[in-house]
Parts: sequence; C-alpha cells; structure tokens
Amino acid sequence: MVEDQNILNQADRAPTGRFHLKAIFVASMGFFTDAYDLFAISTALPLIVSASVFDVTNHFVQGLVGAAVLIGAVIGALTFGRIGDIRGRKYVYGVEMAILVTFAVISAFSVNIWMLIITRLLLGIGIGGDYPISSTIMSEYSNVKSRGKMVQTVFAMQGFGLLLGAVIGLIAIHTMPVNYAWRFMLGFGAIPAASVIYLRRKIKETPRYSLQTKGDVKAAAAAVEDITGSKIDVKDSNINVSKKSGILTKYIALLIGTAGSWFLFDMAFYGTSINNSIIFNAIGYGSVTNAVLSASNTAIGNIIIAAAFEIPGYWIAFGLIDRVGRKFLQWMGFGVMGIIYLIFALAFAPLKADIPLFIGLYGLSFLFANIGPNSTTFILPTELFPTQVRTTAHGISAGAGKTGAAIFTFALPSIEAALGLKGVFTLLTGFSFIAVIITLLFIRETKQKSLEQTSRQDSVMAH
Repeated sequence: MVEDQNILNQADRAPTGRFHLKAIFVASMGFFTDAYDLFAISTALPLIVSASVFDVTNHFVQGLVGAAVLIGAVIGALTFGRIGDIRGRKYVYGVEMAILVTFAVISAFSVNIWMLIITRLLLGIGIGGDYPISSTIMSEYSNVKSRGKMVQTVFAMQGFGLLLGAVIGLIAIHTMPVNYAWRFMLGFGAIPAASVIYLRRKIKETPRYSLQTKGDVKAAAAAVEDITGSKIDVKDSNINVSKKSGILTKYIALLIGTAGSWFLFDMAFYGTSINNSIIFNAIGYGSVTNAVLSASNTAIGNIIIAAAFEIPGYWIAFGLIDRVGRKFLQWMGFGVMGIIYLIFALAFAPLKADIPLFIGLYGLSFLFANIGPNSTTFILPTELFPTQVRTTAHGISAGAGKTGAAIFTFALPSIEAALGLKGVFTLLTGFSFIAVIITLLFIRETKQKSLEQTSRQDSVMAH
C-alpha cells in the first residue's frame, strides 16, 4: 500500500502557496527575535559595564554577560529538540517564544549583574528551543523544489533582527540615560516574539511526524490539505510505523558533520559578533573610556556590517541554495572565512591602521559566513536525519553550535587581553579550515531530493 507515501508526495510536489508563506512568517519572526536578543548585547554591553549599580570590571564577568544567553540556548536546543521528537513539533511550538518574551522583559529590570546573567540564560533557553522546532516544521512542510529557499527565508530574518538591534540600540543611546538605554534594548526583544505565539499554537502537526512517527494517516492528510488546498481521501486511519530510523546512534558520522561544523562556525561567528565592541575598540573605532561613545560606535559598526554584508549574504544564499547545493556553499564559505582570518592574523598592524579597510575585510567574513555555513548548518540537520530523530539531531547540532559560541564569547575578552586580536584571528583561521575538512568528509548533498531520500529513511510501513 502506497497511500501513506502518496500523501507526502502531494506535499513535496505542491507549488509554493499561501500556506507556505504563512508558515514562513510564523517561523521567521522567531528567528528575527532570536537574532535581536542574541546580538543586542553587543551594543548594550559597554553601557552595562559603565552602569554604576553593576560590577562588570573584570573580563570573567564581561564574558559571562555575553555568554549567558548562549549557555541557555544550548539547554533549550537539546531539551526542545528531544521533546519535539517524543511529543511532536506542535506540542512545544510557541512555548519557546513565551519563554523568550517573559525573560526578555524580566532581564530589562535586572537589579544586579547576577540577575541579568540568570535572566539572559533563561531567555536563551527559549532562543535555543526555537532552532530545532521552527527549522524542522518549515522543512517538513516545504516542497522539494524550494525547500532550501523556504528554510533559508526563515533563517535569513536573522539579518533584519541584527539590524534592528543595532538601530534600536543607537536610538536608545542618544535618547535615554545610560541605565535606561540598555534596559530598553534588552526589553524591546519581547515585542516581535509576542506577535507569533498565538499563530504558532494554531499550526497543525507536520504531516511527516503524524505519519512516520505516530502512524496517523488522517492527521497527515489534514495537514497536507492545508498545504494543497485540496481534499485528500484516505482509507486507513492509522498504520504501523517502523522504529528502525529512530536510533540516533546509527547517525554518528552525520552528527560529526552537522554538530562539528556548527560548533566551529559559531566559535567564530558569535565570538566576534557579540564582542564587536572589543574589536572596534581595539582598532580605535570605539572608545574604552567613554561608554556612550563606545556603544554608539559599536551600534554604527553593527549597522554597517549587517546592512552591507550580513543581510546580502543571507539572500545570496537564498538564490543559490537550491541550485548550487548546501555542501558546496558550506565548505566554500568556511574556506573564504579562513583566508580572511589568515590575512588578519598575518597583517593585523597595517589593517588596524586603516579602519575602512579593516571593517570592509571584516565585513566580508560575515558575507561569506552567511552565504555558506551560517545558512547551511541550520538547514542540513533538517534534511540529513529521519523524521523520528530529526529535531533531536538538530537540537544536538544547534546545541553544539551554541556551545562553541558560548565558549569563545566567554573566552574572547581574556584571549584578546592575553594574545591580542592577532592571536584571536589565528585561532579563527584554524577553526575555519578544520571545518572545511569536516564538511568534505561528513556532509552529503541534499538539494532537490525528498526528505526520505536525503535522510535515507526506511519505509514508514512495518513489513
């Protein structure tokens, strides 16, 4: 009997329509907010350090303020990823946004540095939880032809979240007292997230989870009807499902590829992005003595990088992802990042003396990061693993990424103090070239294939 597979084939062949656009909006607003909350701290940190009520005078505490949200994201990705496979994607969809909204607001009212660190960590749980759930829902609802573009659109909203964070920061800096400005920046992140909680709770379970994990034919058909707009007649209400694909240990090599490359990428991407104020100060663009000027210049630098490099990178990836493929974009992006970091490591002094050249070259590292691994590390775990372990594997991969981000974000102030930025870029060079090797060895191409083909999933029927 092929009725079950026919249901999925209809979803795979369905043209892009209103349902897809709605799903993209619901998922992408989460990542818009995720990026805002993750990177707003870059602009806010100089103001937090200067706040008289807080003691953030040493590198350890500064690193912890930046890394707290990433530590929370690790917990959230692992926890929500596992729940998404056990209870379903819909079961937790919207819960992660509620967590994010709650602690974005509470963090803005922090009365001391430890309250700020704890609330940012709890906010990070919501952010981390959004990674495996939103990405998998979008992937499992997409058609084959445009799946890469659809999932990439969701992720590309990060670019606008980054930009908004810098703009809101700049406005707050110049219109509010220091101790209110950073609070406004952090609290503002609750607004876009709150707008999609209701819509997330209303979305149906994905047809693949309903069919391949629960064996619920009618629920799968109802979800596909939402996609196609056409009635689907089914003979059986339920089918027996194979458990063979639900053993995660079968996919260790793939996990090395997805989690390992994401770990190394986020070491570079978040370690630098969240600490942009340190980098800008080191090249003379910021101000280590004036917190307002330092935060303002950091915000302007972030706006330039987001608008000129990061946002274009996301949308170049959008145009290429279903044509060129994920694997090529990933190793190519890592390779270019490694070359740029190597240039910084070898010629840091002359580059430091030319701020426009420094920022331009620095920006190019973000451009190719977004064309390549920042996009592909997010998409590939939704395609390479079967339905029964898809969100778990994505959660592990995203958790590995945020672990790398937390480690380097926490360590960068101390590394920069000990080795200088030249030493930082030397480390990033090594991370990037190791990631090229991991991609070539452990990642396979997934473009223009069904999720059953990309994951090499066993039949959903138990024979």
